[in-house]
Amino acid sequence: MTGISARSATGVGVASLVAAASGYVVLVIAANVLDKAQNAEFLVFWGLLFFLFGTLGGLQSEVTRSVHVARTASPTTGAPAGSGTRVLPLGLFVGACLAAAIAITSPIWGRTVLGPQPVVAVMLIALAVIAFGGHSAVAGSLAGRGRWTVYSRLVGAEALMRLALVTGVAVAGATEVGLQAATAAAAATWLLMSLASNVRDAWGQRTEATRQAFLASSRQAMIGAASSAALVVGFPVLLRVSTPPEAFAVAAPLLLAVQLTRAPLLIPLNAYQGVAITHFVNHRDEGARPLLRLATMIGAVGVVGAIAAALVGPWLMETLLGDGYRVEPAVLGALTLTAAMLALLTMTGAACLALDGHRAYAVGWLAATALSAAVLLMPGGLEVRVIASLAVGPVAGTVVHAAWIRSTLRSRR
Repeated sequence: MTGISARSATGVGVASLVAAASGYVVLVIAANVLDKAQNAEFLVFWGLLFFLFGTLGGLQSEVTRSVHVARTASPTTGAPAGSGTRVLPLGLFVGACLAAAIAITSPIWGRTVLGPQPVVAVMLIALAVIAFGGHSAVAGSLAGRGRWTVYSRLVGAEALMRLALVTGVAVAGATEVGLQAATAAAAATWLLMSLASNVRDAWGQRTEATRQAFLASSRQAMIGAASSAALVVGFPVLLRVSTPPEAFAVAAPLLLAVQLTRAPLLIPLNAYQGVAITHFVNHRDEGARPLLRLATMIGAVGVVGAIAAALVGPWLMETLLGDGYRVEPAVLGALTLTAAMLALLTMTGAACLALDGHRAYAVGWLAATALSAAVLLMPGGLEVRVIASLAVGPVAGTVVHAAWIRSTLRSRR
């Protein structure tokens, strides 16, 4: 099976840019229609929701790998290949299990994370998680089969649907709950997209492994993905539980700065993870060279992005969000560099999955999250703790991944 074509890669790139831009606009809308305290609460909801979506990204990655292996072993142009279980029921099952765990445990953490009246928010999150389980299965199937054009449309449509719903709520008279509902509802976009046969065909795709084996691999991938998502999009939740309420109430500018400096690198990389996994699988004979090329590119983009963020970031944030959202140039530059570190960790994780290193993938991300959380609990100013947390964790996780990749490639020579 050949790799992704230049045209298909461009399509994935365009879809990721659409997703990034849509996310930016949603956050800008929320900042302009909610006060700072409400916006901080909305950002926690956003972070928790996308943390759970990111956790299901581990399921999507495993679907991509499993379907791709099945197609490589038995390439066909007719019915979907694979002798295992259909991926869509598995995706919905995993999503439902995760939603049930959220609902059952919410009395323990709901008020701490989501505020004094968390019931509606928990319900919205649970329903969205079930829907996104189906999205993960369909998107992973499309990526594993190399249906990159359809995959790109699905990724772009989900982001645009969220933007359209949020815009509609804002025009109608936004409330915090309304924005939450609009954000969550977009997770079901794949159902509308499935009216088209080229998306609905993915419903019948099967894995290359048995149900039990696939769920075991998915569990490991999701543990790592949960740790990944905790740093990539769930960081507001970590900050919320490690910061006094009076300090967190005015943390919206810093939280938005974290989100906005990460999106240009991490949203495209998340969209490209399926591409990266299939690329690493198809080019195992090249050793670490594909990963080194990506690491060099990420480093260069991170340095350029940090300079640009320091130069124009403060003005841009004040222009889009108002005078109360100014963040110092040095802070924006440092946050952009930490985003590059996190992007590198994302790519080394994808390489581990491609080499069947599910445990190494999970251990690397768990180490990164644990160290980042530990740094947040240390004394110091809020900005210093955030920057240090977002730097130390990804570096440690990347070292774990790189050590395993190097050892594995040496043993396979």
